[in-house]
Amino acid sequence: MTQEDQDVILTCTKHPNRETLICCNRCDQPICLDCAVSTPTGYRCKDCVKEQQKRFNSSLSRDYLIAAPAAFLLGAIGSFLLYQLNFSSLITAILLGIGLGTVIVRLVRYLTGKRRSKTLNKLTATAAGLGGAVPILRYLLIFFKMLFTGNYGVMIGYSISVGWGVLYIVILCSTILTNMRGFSIQKR
Repeated sequence: MTQEDQDVILTCTKHPNRETLICCNRCDQPICLDCAVSTPTGYRCKDCVKEQQKRFNSSLSRDYLIAAPAAFLLGAIGSFLLYQLNFSSLITAILLGIGLGTVIVRLVRYLTGKRRSKTLNKLTATAAGLGGAVPILRYLLIFFKMLFTGNYGVMIGYSISVGWGVLYIVILCSTILTNMRGFSIQKR
């Protein structure tokens, strides 16, 4: 580094009053710590990160119309199975949540041609969770009926049934979000 290079003080492109030593590793613009996004390959400016993310967010509007009903239906089938198998237990809820979550992810990827976006991920998980909640509503209604009529002994059994359903939905949605996430750049 020459003396001339050391005398040059870099300032952030977006915040000219802030001195910095960091430059975007893609466009070489000087950036301050508020503008810097840490990536696996170094720091980038927010504009370069947005440009990079556009390549990975490739879903089309029709993908949402395909993914939501498929996820809703499979989520509801899983919850229905949880209650019909009469194995309303921790292991059944976990296995159904992980198994159907994986099946939903593979089906949605197949139906959408492997296109992806954060919105598609969230929509798929939300639709599956809502579908899984439909069969649980019956148990919730009975639970509240028991609560208001004072039949507390039976209420405990129904609260356990609702608990297994909620556990199933949490594991289902977590599995979907984890498996659909793919590559993303996040600010640390």
